[in-house]
Amino acid sequence: MKSIYTLIAFCCVITLHAQEQQYLDKLPDNPEAGKCYAKCIVPDIFDIESVQVLEIPAHTALEVVPAEYKVVIDEVVVKPASKKYTFIPATFTTVVDTFWIEEPFNKQYPTDAVFEDAFEEIEVKSKSGKWVAGENPDCPSIDPNDCRIFHFREDPAVIRSIPVKKLVTPARSTTKQVGGKYKLVKREVMATPARTEEILIPEVKEVVERRVLVRDETTRTTDVPATYTTVEKRVITKKGGMTAWREVPCTLPEQAIILPINYELGSARLTAKSKSIIDKHILTKLKANSSTVVEVGSHTDSRGSATSNQSLSERRSKSVVEYLNQKGIQTSRLIAVGYGESMLLNDCEDGKDCSESKHAKNRRTEFKFF
Repeated sequence: MKSIYTLIAFCCVITLHAQEQQYLDKLPDNPEAGKCYAKCIVPDIFDIESVQVLEIPAHTALEVVPAEYKVVIDEVVVKPASKKYTFIPATFTTVVDTFWIEEPFNKQYPTDAVFEDAFEEIEVKSKSGKWVAGENPDCPSIDPNDCRIFHFREDPAVIRSIPVKKLVTPARSTTKQVGGKYKLVKREVMATPARTEEILIPEVKEVVERRVLVRDETTRTTDVPATYTTVEKRVITKKGGMTAWREVPCTLPEQAIILPINYELGSARLTAKSKSIIDKHILTKLKANSSTVVEVGSHTDSRGSATSNQSLSERRSKSVVEYLNQKGIQTSRLIAVGYGESMLLNDCEDGKDCSESKHAKNRRTEFKFF
């Protein structure tokens, strides 16, 4: 029983007042354990009939045969040819001449030679040598001259290092032009001399187009058949209302989709803007998932009696359901619920002085998918 109360609170927003007792007195006759039910608005069921309506009966009409013309083109001289003499003044070109007031000169900047310290080696005594005689102690002769040994002894050259200066960079002179003053003088030079030019002005003609009557206007009679239009008429076959309990899923959505589906004061009519919003945000979801069920919950502002507001909110939900029916959504997938003035979005309750814009926010329809 607790689950039934919970779902009733979700679908119909029944508070613990006189309205709650009205619903509790009319619970489903044979509820099954573990299932959830909601007493919701049942939309009207319609059949579509096609009716042929005579728009225009068969009749005769007079058709005007327009006059026939031929076009004749004439040329008329509206201004004869003439001459015009135009004086063309001389033209000049500006040139700039440079005049030297003081001519520049070349200034010399000499640079001394650069030396570095070095040494130059001079051979002060040349290399020399001489033969030196010696005795052979093993000489068999008693005359030592017979066994004399001569060897050549060489004396090395004597080298002396003399400190000198080595030229690194020779002396040179750099020339730079300095000084000089000049003045720029603008002069006008004739480019073309003055002259007189003769201009021929051609004659001016105007083309005149004339329409010459060939055959006068007449009339002729034609038969016009009747025209019909097909009108689709919606004929109610079963009246809806707050008369049915429906089994609904026990898993409730946490939050409703609040869209700007607003109404005029006291009206349940859907505007073109509201239909466009329903098509974009609701119809597309229902067509994308054929198992989705949506609760269409409508609300009113606090003005008027609670009874009339409850009825008005139910009619608003029926308007949305009927519109979705026309778009191909089955009634079994739509739960229409009227909440009346029981769920205001602001503090504009009975006796509260609020602006029209604040009241308008409460006149709305919300959608819960499950």
